[in-house]
Amino acid sequence: MSSEDMRHLEHRVREVPEAIEDFGPDYAVELDPTAHKVEGSGIRDATLGANDGLVSVLTILAGAAGAATGRTVLLAGLAALVGGAISMGIGAFVSAKAYRAYFLKELQRELTEMREVPDVEREEIREIYRARGFHGESLDTVVDTITSNPRVWLRVMMQEELGLSQGFGQPLGAAFTVSVAFLVGGVVPILPFLFVTGAGGLGLSFVFTAAALLAGGAVRTRFTGENLTRAGAELIGMAAAGVAIAYGIGRLLHAAGV
Repeated sequence: MSSEDMRHLEHRVREVPEAIEDFGPDYAVELDPTAHKVEGSGIRDATLGANDGLVSVLTILAGAAGAATGRTVLLAGLAALVGGAISMGIGAFVSAKAYRAYFLKELQRELTEMREVPDVEREEIREIYRARGFHGESLDTVVDTITSNPRVWLRVMMQEELGLSQGFGQPLGAAFTVSVAFLVGGVVPILPFLFVTGAGGLGLSFVFTAAALLAGGAVRTRFTGENLTRAGAELIGMAAAGVAIAYGIGRLLHAAGV
């Protein structure tokens, strides 16, 4: 590895931090929207938003249905839908931005250590691959190959030593995905209360939500390889527990005259 290569890499990170594609396909998220990591983060964000919208709005409706009647329940659901979408979007934005800043800070720190204490960093690479079963000449070859290319070296240090990868999209994109997914999911349990009130509306709301959770679970298992029946049962079971607890609290509040 030449000092010129190292200086160029440091300059690139410092001056154009968005150009993560320099470090290989796994880091191409900032400028390549089709990168695998972006797809993964998009699925994660959409799943998070939709599931939270379904379950949180349903439980709020259950609590409201236990304590009140009529249009009050519907208004509570709509308030939960709008407030939850805003809250989830802000949370996703802040989380993605904070992680991105942390990732870039660690990236720059590793670069500095590679330049100032390269022997220590090489020894860390050696220990990582010695723990994976490499010894003797094969270990020397691996270490020499990795440390001869600063981009490969940096990528290995970030992933293997720190366990950090660019598993997220841009903050605004994450916020948009989570918010929209929350709105789409949260509308489902509200729909029955447009036409039915009371226990009947809550029962239909639960059925609609369970069906949506199963559909979402089916989509998720295509990417995760999970068992559809088990994944669906887990989601519905958690939703049922949430509804029971929220409805029970609502009934207690109603009985107490709150």
